[in-house]
Amino acid sequence: MVAERIFINGNIYTVNNEKPYAEAMAVSGQDLIYVGDTAGAMALVGPGTEVVDLEGKTVLPGLIENHIHPIQVGVLMEEVDADKKSKEDILAFVKAKAEEIPEGGFIGGFGWNQELWEDNQFPSKEDLDSVAPNHYVVLARTCGHAYWLNSKAMEKAGITEDIQNPVGGEFVRKPDGTLLGVLTDTACEWVQGIMPEYTVEDIKRITLKVQDRLVSFGMVGASDMGVLNSVYESRLNITVKAMEELHAEDKLKVRSYLYVVPGEELEEAYARGPQIGLLDDRLTIRGQKLFADGALGARSAWLLDDYCDRPGHCGNGRLADDELYGYLKRAQDHGFQTTCHCIGDAAVKQMLDACEKLGLEDRDDRMRIEHFMIVREEDFARMGRMKMVTSMQFVELSSDLNMVEDRIGKERVKGAYAWRKILNAGGVIAAGSDHPIDNMNPFESLYFAVSRCSIHEEPKGGYYPEQALTRYEALKAYTLDGAYARFEEKRTGSLEVGKHADFIVIDRDYFECPLKEIKDIKVLRTVIGGETVYQK
Repeated sequence: MVAERIFINGNIYTVNNEKPYAEAMAVSGQDLIYVGDTAGAMALVGPGTEVVDLEGKTVLPGLIENHIHPIQVGVLMEEVDADKKSKEDILAFVKAKAEEIPEGGFIGGFGWNQELWEDNQFPSKEDLDSVAPNHYVVLARTCGHAYWLNSKAMEKAGITEDIQNPVGGEFVRKPDGTLLGVLTDTACEWVQGIMPEYTVEDIKRITLKVQDRLVSFGMVGASDMGVLNSVYESRLNITVKAMEELHAEDKLKVRSYLYVVPGEELEEAYARGPQIGLLDDRLTIRGQKLFADGALGARSAWLLDDYCDRPGHCGNGRLADDELYGYLKRAQDHGFQTTCHCIGDAAVKQMLDACEKLGLEDRDDRMRIEHFMIVREEDFARMGRMKMVTSMQFVELSSDLNMVEDRIGKERVKGAYAWRKILNAGGVIAAGSDHPIDNMNPFESLYFAVSRCSIHEEPKGGYYPEQALTRYEALKAYTLDGAYARFEEKRTGSLEVGKHADFIVIDRDYFECPLKEIKDIKVLRTVIGGETVYQK
């Protein structure tokens, strides 16, 4: 056998327990045909073989971003970027945008976080009215579970003072009872009708921008967490059409796995059945995404007991018990995987109750829970018995350190972000970032997983350090276990003969560098299917 491409002289960590280390790999088509020493790889050289010298650099399997919202990323890149900005700066950006486009136009944006502002309070519609009274303004909070509107947008959306809160959401009001201009969770659905429609060309443009960012961070796969799940999402048919055209143009590289929320398009997906490995294994559609609650930052995560900093309020449960079970059963009957957003302990309990009713212990459904953030002690064991996947974002701990104990207190926090408890109970962790809600950089995330510290290396010694992961466990969550969460562990996630040649080259040894340097690791090369798609 002759290889098309050979990579030699590498420090290769395979994430394959039977052969954990190698120094060379050979590729034919998209797949690895040899993993071992340089001499063995060179024996496969033929007249047209390309030989790449890795010069002793460290190689890891390609990383899988198991929770991302691509269209929201595009909004952040193309509209008002409110990420980590002060309220004053955000308003200045909105004002500048309003001066650029005609009156009556739409201004979108993403990333505001009142917890970073001096007063820590939700903003108001009047704030936006002061800088853009004649445009429709809709800005998503960093968690994606709250929206800040100006008066014109609220009027167009039909949100009036006599409106009632929907199940699972809130039209936030001022102390005098009038509308503030902030909507949470299911209340955000009211603005769907005023959002601009994305075209195939829009999605192609955004997909390429997001793909460039993914591969620069070493991501070879990405899970789109909820096509049509919010006001900043694309419709499934438009997304698929865009990907088909990009593939025909040889521009689609990252392996995407789509989760669709209940509705007309999910029904169409059910009618077609699971679509696995389309476009040369660049696209799979076999997932359903549900939301059981909201977010901790918006105080809409559903808790069993009151918020410590808002007595009398437990957050928002979004589904009745029988409704949740019905969604799970229907997906199961159609051969679709379900993942459910559960941040609060009440939401986690409800999801586990429904899964027990389904009888998961004797199946391989790989039911997923997104976030699995605040959990009762007894629910770790239940999760493990049902062989469930917890889709975790290690970066969330770093983001939430400034507020989590204010929200839930010192006792409940012992069951929050408890990664070691998950593994000890037999659960699987699939890592991601929830980008653009949090930073996509996987090496910062790996640092958080191992150190339990923020990007500023605080607190010293780590936050509940007994819940930290080893470097191997954290990497496995981004590679082999990330692939397992997508039913793809036989095709990617580790460097083994017969699997796709999906790997990255980095600037230092992940396993040997000082712990604090993990967050500084840079990707030098990203290879997908044997093709170099990014090189620094």
